[in-house]
Amino acid sequence: MMARQVIAALTIILLGVAAGLAAALVLPKTYGASAEILYPISQDPQNDPLKQDRELSTQLVYLTSRAVLGPVAKKQGRQFDDLAKDVSAQVLNNSEVIEVDAYGSTKLVALQTLQAVVNEYLTLSSQPTGTSHNLDIQLADAHTNTTRLQTQVQQLTTAVLGGTATQATLDDARAQLTASLAMEKAIQARIDQLDLTGQQGTNAQILTPPYSLPDTVFPQPLIAAGTGGLVGVIVAGVLLGLDTRRQALGSRRSPGPDVSDWAP
Repeated sequence: MMARQVIAALTIILLGVAAGLAAALVLPKTYGASAEILYPISQDPQNDPLKQDRELSTQLVYLTSRAVLGPVAKKQGRQFDDLAKDVSAQVLNNSEVIEVDAYGSTKLVALQTLQAVVNEYLTLSSQPTGTSHNLDIQLADAHTNTTRLQTQVQQLTTAVLGGTATQATLDDARAQLTASLAMEKAIQARIDQLDLTGQQGTNAQILTPPYSLPDTVFPQPLIAAGTGGLVGVIVAGVLLGLDTRRQALGSRRSPGPDVSDWAP
């Protein structure tokens, strides 16, 4: 009896494994692609770890936001919500590295989607802020003015030596040149400060270029087989328990020996 139960249990488990493998072969396959982006955290004078965590968390949200995925979805002729389901991002443990994954019906589709998302993110994140853009314009104007004044000072110096210009005019031009150089230096210092605090645009860069994952993301044959086998074990255990209980109840209901047979 015990051997029959063991054989029946093994049969149920093997059927579960076979069903899991069959499901893995029949279900639509999903492939994946992965990439790693290095996002250097801006230096914080107070060395606040929470601020650093917030910066990385903000980038995760940004990577999967409409600002990044919207243009990609439009190019692919998809809805934003549909694309958002196929893209995920996470920070690797104790690092400044963001892992980005994309999924698709084929390896090529997943890889192309990931490449488009990464390119869009890097393009947008490298753009300067409005403040830094205005400072760049001011710096260019100040540099142009400095160059003009330097030329004017040289010309006036020659003119003073030739007696065609006064020393006062030259001194005034030199004073203007000094002020312009100071202005240029101050604007550059402000730009450097924005760079230091990460407001000039991020220095995010590709650490590991997008690549296709070797195996399917879903379904995975081994996991499917294991799940089927686990279901088989549960079913076999339930059936074995019911069979054991049925046998126990049957043995209790079996009639004992007739005492009249022992009468003299």
